Amino acid sequence: MSDQENSPSIAQRVNHIKEAWHEGRPAYGIITKAPGAGLVRTLAGLKRYGLDFIVLDAEHGNYDEKALYDAYHSIAALGVSPIARCPGMGSEKWGIRVALDAGAHGIMIPLLESREQAEDVVHRAKFPPFGGRTSGGSFHTQAFHLSGQGEPAGRTLTQEEYVKNANDATLVIAIIETKLGLENIEEIVKVKGLDAIFIGQYDLALSLGSLPQSDPRVTEGVEQIFQVSKKAGIPVIAWSPGAESKEAVEKGYEGVIVGLDTTVIVNAFKKELETAGATSRW
Repeated sequence: MSDQENSPSIAQRVNHIKEAWHEGRPAYGIITKAPGAGLVRTLAGLKRYGLDFIVLDAEHGNYDEKALYDAYHSIAALGVSPIARCPGMGSEKWGIRVALDAGAHGIMIPLLESREQAEDVVHRAKFPPFGGRTSGGSFHTQAFHLSGQGEPAGRTLTQEEYVKNANDATLVIAIIETKLGLENIEEIVKVKGLDAIFIGQYDLALSLGSLPQSDPRVTEGVEQIFQVSKKAGIPVIAWSPGAESKEAVEKGYEGVIVGLDTTVIVNAFKKELETAGATSRW
């Protein structure tokens, strides 16, 4: 293969999940629920240690629209891809548009349960002729940085470059986390324009009857989603904190989310307090 054939596309240069896949390795990410440009800049600084993306949780987290706009750009400026976890399956009709117009490198849609829902999400996330996304955003291009290959410092995509490459440079990620989503996974993965699957095993366990994570019905469901997606050629992202991350990489997951900001911060300071001799009160 020639150097030209192996050189990354624009999409692979500006989206760091796609960059990782082009390099033949899994993409590493974290989730943040706590807004604040200072916090996300600090987290994005983990690029130095191998971080590729940060999921900003607008489903369960404390993010409003302004905080998201600020966070996407703070993260992208440090060479990490911001991914929007949209609330309500993204079905608040403006949710997907707002995330992408604000500069998200991809959208993560909770509770996706059918082929029809997947087709609708893809349609709203992709520009014509493939989808129905409208133009008019004013800030998104500034979150897509073209580094290296002789580009000047701070080089971002022009509007024309963005529109031409956005369908490839922005990811549509379906969260499969319900009994119905599990039952329909064979049809969901057939949807053109669906870029990745994230397995939400905690909610899947609840949906299957408030089961423990170790229940065979949960582990078998997770395995079914993984195998069906892999067979369809769709990358799979795992929630896999701690030692689970290494296991997920060895199994063949193309992406791993290694932790949640609030949990990691609390656990770290808990350890520091214990070391200092503080007594646990409850």
